[in-house]
Amino acid sequence: MAQFILENYEARVVIDEHASEIHSFTDKDTDNEYMWQGDPAYWAGRNPTLFPMVGATWDKILHINGKEYKTGNHGFTRRSDFTCVEHDDNHCIMELKDSEATLAEYPFHFTLRIQYVLEGRKLFIYYTITNDNEVDMPFNFGLHPAFNCPTDGGDYEDYYLQLNQNETFDWLDTHLNNENRIELDRDALAKTIIIKDPKSTEASLTNGKHGVTVGFKDYPWLAFWSPNAPFVCIEPWYSHTDFEEVRVPFEQREGTLVLKPHETFETSYSIRIW
Repeated sequence: MAQFILENYEARVVIDEHASEIHSFTDKDTDNEYMWQGDPAYWAGRNPTLFPMVGATWDKILHINGKEYKTGNHGFTRRSDFTCVEHDDNHCIMELKDSEATLAEYPFHFTLRIQYVLEGRKLFIYYTITNDNEVDMPFNFGLHPAFNCPTDGGDYEDYYLQLNQNETFDWLDTHLNNENRIELDRDALAKTIIIKDPKSTEASLTNGKHGVTVGFKDYPWLAFWSPNAPFVCIEPWYSHTDFEEVRVPFEQREGTLVLKPHETFETSYSIRIW
């Protein structure tokens, strides 16, 4: 698959048409690589777009209009080939439309566009999903970017997650009480740490010297994951995997979004390296 480069005097980004994944985000002053490069020994993914499913339903089946559809964990977008429809030095637009393969997993026509805009050391990523049907289209949506940890040749143990607002939550073995710093507990991250309705609009992975900051707004869930690996994922979600057995149609699941015919859903997030 073709790769496309965004570049300025501060940073360089490489985007691949397969899954429209960011393969590289480097600081040109330090040569630090911030994106996880993918390694099947830990996780072959890099930063997939989660559509039309986040995680999986409890029975691994999408129940839509009385029929059953099977898609892989996090949906098919992470396995799909996009087409680049625009590109220059500081922006790129990737497009995915339904196909025979996607219709076998999810019975709707859609257009998914991802636009990348590089400004200095900050990458803005914009998403539009259009319902190309004459009926309502239910879907899940989330993001899953993975960042090298460490990024600068230091130690994993020196890094932590910094939020820009104090959060209070209790999730499995992780507790935060009006605090804005999460230590990198390997066991907790392997199970995934999830904050519901976060007050924060930024989350940084840093050792206090170098870091990466993910900016987001209006996402109902924020997750952090690392399977005892040299990376940490910072994941804003509109939807979520089933935490327990859920016996309702796909469109009635908590977090499922529904688009009217020919309507477009829009959202975005950003990645800043420093």
